[in-house]
Amino acid sequence: MISAADKGGATGHRAPGAPSFLDSTWYLLARTGSLAYQHWADLIADFDVSPSQYKVLMTLGETGPLGQQRLAELIGVDPRNTVPIVESLVERGLIESEVDPADRRRRVLDLTRTGRGIARDLASIGAEIERDILRPLSRADQARLRQMMLEILDTSADAIRRLEV
Repeated sequence: MISAADKGGATGHRAPGAPSFLDSTWYLLARTGSLAYQHWADLIADFDVSPSQYKVLMTLGETGPLGQQRLAELIGVDPRNTVPIVESLVERGLIESEVDPADRRRRVLDLTRTGRGIARDLASIGAEIERDILRPLSRADQARLRQMMLEILDTSADAIRRLEV
């Protein structure tokens, strides 16, 4: 019988003669991210929710009502690109878009009762995915991994901002 290690599988060890990039950190991060994304995409598809719609629902679920511009900033989407996302969620009855009485040019978005229920379900699914993926690690290792990934992302974001200046 051939073990996962012999096949270059999930143990992170290459089979003899396998290319060295299979054990590289960048490749392992990419594979892990791909695994997490695929698991997440499969689960949210059961709700007929796209990744962008997920971001909107989860953000409004955590923050409460927001202006469309602020929502776009929080989810990292160009404000013009939020319009079709928001419209699709309004059409499905998951969010409502009201004119801000203080500034009639501004739209305020909030979850409907149905949207709140779906956001709760999606939050549960997110927690389930995290538990499943991180199950092999101790709680301390999970926390350290999260911290290390945040450090990498923060450093990368800083480097990108320096390049843009």
